[in-house]
Amino acid sequence: MQFQSLGALLWFIPVAGFIILLYLLKVRRREVRVPAKFLFPAITTDVRANALFQKLRPNLLLFLQLLAALLLLTALARPMMQAKGLPGQSVIVVDTSASMRATDVSPSRLDAAKNRLRRFVQELNPGEQLAIIEAGAQVRVLASLTSDKQKLLSAIQQIRPTDTAGALDEALRLAAALVGKSNESRIVLLSDGAFPPVSDFSAGSAKLVFESLGASRDNLAITAMDVQERGGGLEWFVGVRNYGEQRKQAVLEFYAGDKLIDARAVTVEGGQTVGQTLTARQLPEPLEARLKVDDALETDNRAFRVGVLQKPVRVLLVGEGNFFLERALALEPNVKLEKSPSVPDSERGERVGGSNYELIIFDRVAPVPVRARAVMVIKAPGGPIAALGQPVRAPRVVLWEREHPLMRYLELGSLLIDSAPRITPAPWAKPLAESQQTPLIVAGEHQGRRWVGIGWDLLESDFPLQPAFPIFIANLLRWAVGELQTATDLTVRTGAPFNLAVDPAETELTLRDPDGNTRAFPVNEGAVVIPGLERVGVHTLQGRKTEIRLAANLMHADESNIQPRTSIQLGGKSIAAQNTLTTLRDLWKPIALALLALLMVEWWVFVKRS
Repeated sequence: MQFQSLGALLWFIPVAGFIILLYLLKVRRREVRVPAKFLFPAITTDVRANALFQKLRPNLLLFLQLLAALLLLTALARPMMQAKGLPGQSVIVVDTSASMRATDVSPSRLDAAKNRLRRFVQELNPGEQLAIIEAGAQVRVLASLTSDKQKLLSAIQQIRPTDTAGALDEALRLAAALVGKSNESRIVLLSDGAFPPVSDFSAGSAKLVFESLGASRDNLAITAMDVQERGGGLEWFVGVRNYGEQRKQAVLEFYAGDKLIDARAVTVEGGQTVGQTLTARQLPEPLEARLKVDDALETDNRAFRVGVLQKPVRVLLVGEGNFFLERALALEPNVKLEKSPSVPDSERGERVGGSNYELIIFDRVAPVPVRARAVMVIKAPGGPIAALGQPVRAPRVVLWEREHPLMRYLELGSLLIDSAPRITPAPWAKPLAESQQTPLIVAGEHQGRRWVGIGWDLLESDFPLQPAFPIFIANLLRWAVGELQTATDLTVRTGAPFNLAVDPAETELTLRDPDGNTRAFPVNEGAVVIPGLERVGVHTLQGRKTEIRLAANLMHADESNIQPRTSIQLGGKSIAAQNTLTTLRDLWKPIALALLALLMVEWWVFVKRS
């Protein structure tokens, strides 16, 4: 038991002394002669009790009054007792990301979280309130602060799993906005902790509690799949990673148009990745790689690909020429490259659209307004590079965004750069690779156009000679161009928003997911925005004149690494997981009720004796 105002109990000594002093005061009485004392036993007892040195003989009224004083001072001391449950206002954030589908906890981690949430509701006391927030690819408030148990149980039924990463940062900030101003509130996160650190977060006055779910890390996952045209055929690569510690064996199956065309046994050591490449003639789509293995997470055992045979990507290289850049672009079979010392007049313009090129690259040439949907700038001010400053000698890459589509599968730790100017990114541009002194690669989207900026001269580094360079160019083409092509099949990551240019005559498109569920999306000026696909598999986007297949894959390291975290990083602090939630229950109210009952008993005893 704890006391908020322990000093109040110290007042019992003077208060008790004052009550006893009142009993010690001599009472004046009128003397009356009686024939015998035994005829008046009550008076005899009272006289004996009120004698100066007989005062402290047992006296029920004195005991009751001292006990009442003790109860009053105890209530003023605000006693609190630790108990299971939640305080007055609590927000429960439920992680519904892909890793919560893991079945190492029966029937799944998400079902275990929902059962825990039901217990919270059942233990809810009168006057206490709960709110429920679902943290999937998008954050949903399923129930605002309420004490209505039926409403809360109904909200729990709405919780559904996804095949995406979870927006835990956004969900936690929303929870803090709801109860962060009260020091008697609590934010409870039900999750396995499979998400990156959240730096810019504060729970305010609320206490944050992390309950970790899960029991195992054993999981095999398809972490990469790429299909390229080579010599009139296809090269189909699939990467498989073992996130557990023990060696795992599995069968990797290759499907084309729902038909099994090959199956291979793979053995993957703990913490390692293996790759398999299939060479074949043209294959019917969709292409699917499927792992047959007994592990805890099924979602990342399948990967899909559509849109292998894309329309040619037209690229304009503006500048004096760059042999290494031209060679890397030539490795992409769908690229049609043109070179020019300057931008043709037909390509100039502020508005996006009507360009003959999907991508324009300004190599050491200041960019001018163009109609193309994607632009890359190399060592020149403009676009995502607001300004170039003094040069930095031999900058080393110390940080890069591995999960960004542009930087996927890149290893830049050994990159050597002779010199790079300090660059100031535009307000809307995000650094993707940084040295200790300056950003080196930045990217962003502005006014409907995608921009990439490289701050140094490629010829003043060994980047064009590294294996990462052609991968970077392939990523550039997919990121800057792939999601902006007109009405073509597309492969995306689950949960990632993207937009498509479609027939301007379309007003609405219907998206059908692999489970058969449908959603409608409006078309504005020939463009449709999809906030993200929540299921792994092939989706279909249909309209009056449009039918587009969309293949969605998980391929997310944080989600496939299902090891339950024992702590998480929030706001620069480490929050340890705990399995039992306790709170301090205030006891002054029941003590006050006991005091009231005691005073009624004391009054009854006094009246009876009188």
